[in-house]
Amino acid sequence: MAGDENMVSCRVCGETVKDSLYDHMSKKHDFTRDDCAGYLKMFPGAEVVSPRLQAKYDAIPVPRRAHPPDPKDLEIRFAKIRFPVNYDVLGEHCLPLPDKYEVPKHGELGEDVQHVAVALKHRRSIYIWGMPGSGKDAMIHAWSYMTRTPAIIRQVKPGTDIESWFFSRGFNKDSTIWEEGEILKALRDGYVTSTGRRIPYLVLITDFDRASRDQAEHLRLITDSIQGRVDGPAGHIYKVLPGTIIVATANTSGGGDERGRMISANPLDASLLDRFERKIQFHWMQWEDEGPIVKAKFHALFQAYPNLETKFRDITLALRQQILSGELHGEFSHRALCSILSHAEDIIAESDRKLPENLMGIAARVWLDGLPDEENRLVAKRVMDAHFKTLNKLNLTGSEGKKN
Repeated sequence: MAGDENMVSCRVCGETVKDSLYDHMSKKHDFTRDDCAGYLKMFPGAEVVSPRLQAKYDAIPVPRRAHPPDPKDLEIRFAKIRFPVNYDVLGEHCLPLPDKYEVPKHGELGEDVQHVAVALKHRRSIYIWGMPGSGKDAMIHAWSYMTRTPAIIRQVKPGTDIESWFFSRGFNKDSTIWEEGEILKALRDGYVTSTGRRIPYLVLITDFDRASRDQAEHLRLITDSIQGRVDGPAGHIYKVLPGTIIVATANTSGGGDERGRMISANPLDASLLDRFERKIQFHWMQWEDEGPIVKAKFHALFQAYPNLETKFRDITLALRQQILSGELHGEFSHRALCSILSHAEDIIAESDRKLPENLMGIAARVWLDGLPDEENRLVAKRVMDAHFKTLNKLNLTGSEGKKN
């Protein structure tokens, strides 16, 4: 709510709250002190109270505050696990926070996330696999952002020269030279703060199961449990800074594609996969977690359709159950759900304040057309249409309209 004199935004999670961040930081992020000294060191010049409240404070004489606590005492709780915040790491060296992200708390995914959080706390290498759109990369992005952990992300693509992540051949006027890559520098040196403190990086490698045998071999030694290392040119060995975290995300468990939907996935060498200290599967989000996220992302749409949340909850559960049972050959991920809802908002934006009949059925096409054949599209459409027919609609001024 940009420009609202009563509101203030939290730089840790991006949430906007009324008047003051003190209660928000204590309840949501579980800070160990009431004072915001550490928060202000992380985000110099950040507001902790709204402009309206600050104006009132400025008008009242107040006693001098006690000496601020050591910023190192500043902690947050992520998936029930306490983490220190690296207040002296600049935000641009961390992964960005996903839009409207909330840590999953319910069902299997809530447990999956907590296991990963424990592994991150103890600086373990982790292989995370699961359905598309189950939040594998999003969780690591959010953790890096919220704990101010410096991070680098790389995506495995068929044919990519992974060796160049570590070093590459260069030339000058006299000879051939070896140039150090960004990943090698991060693994070896860590992040160096303004005070000279070295903080180990998190290296996130996405689509790891797309790696060919040659590509995967470049990553074997960096996950060594005795001493991670990189083999450099001419036999030179670079040691990985202790505490560096290697996280790989994938859609398969390393045995190749079992469902016929991730055909570019390759089987991974079992000895390479075994080097990851933790292997954790991610499941689909429970609606208790997913519902509030989509409502926050598509607030205007959910206002226009009062029972939209109930309908999409039932549709999501039904479609995913059919996918798991093998009756529907496709994916209905969080991304797919957001694709339909965002297309509905786009249609509304072009509809001159009049909502078209069967808006959701029309918007669903952007997902249905991606299913592999007409038979699967018909199965999915029947599930969705049964709920869309009883979807109550309001016009854009708020008066109740007829049913689709």
